[in-house]
Amino acid sequence: MAAITGLDHVILAVSALDAARDTWRRLGFTVTPRGRHIGWGTANYCVMLEADYIELLGVLDPSQFDNGLGERLARGGEGLLGIALATRSADSAAAAFEAAGAGGEPARDLARLLDLPEGPVQPSFRLAYPARRDAFGLSLFATEHRTPALLRRPEWERHANGATGILRLGLPAPLADSALAAWAALDGARQDGDSVVIGGFALGAGAEPMLHIATGDLDACEAALRAGHVAHARHPGEVRVPPLPGTGLALRFAG
Repeated sequence: MAAITGLDHVILAVSALDAARDTWRRLGFTVTPRGRHIGWGTANYCVMLEADYIELLGVLDPSQFDNGLGERLARGGEGLLGIALATRSADSAAAAFEAAGAGGEPARDLARLLDLPEGPVQPSFRLAYPARRDAFGLSLFATEHRTPALLRRPEWERHANGATGILRLGLPAPLADSALAAWAALDGARQDGDSVVIGGFALGAGAEPMLHIATGDLDACEAALRAGHVAHARHPGEVRVPPLPGTGLALRFAG
């Protein structure tokens, strides 16, 4: 069994959490209640899809530890911050990072508070990081979910734009060129032309950072964007949205 089974989530750095939440709602997504990282000054909102999700990560309390997020936003602005890969065992993922030449660190535990209407709950995870943080061209770790039921509710996975999952992440060519060989060496990954495929997710080069999202209904997707007053372009088989405050990268909805 492969150590890495696919994509768990894509992490986007956002400058203003509530404003980013509202932007993603205007894009036709359902957004979860806010989560807070225990002992840190960061918080998030999530867009839950069928097998993966998008995390909007921002600084809630700048007086507390933010793991460098505030500096990253000041330096590079909003946009792609990193990728979390899916694994059934964080310890196996750490070994996979080591085998891929990126080094492996001991897996570590993480918890956060999720503010639900009925009261806060505490999802927990076990994470594995490569020792060489530059090996994959961007921040990367693997996530083993300890409490998956706390993160997923059927109503959170229903979106007005028909979104069902993340298909691909397009990276700028210089970054992709230096990173794809390391990605391809991961247990569970395979090279497919100019892309690396892990489960149902592909990573490859693009003219600009772009998140490709599957939708079951392009007409519903376009209707949701119109309702949210979001500028977009409809092409055969796809709808494209340019980068917006609160996303930091282009979106492509593929039917």
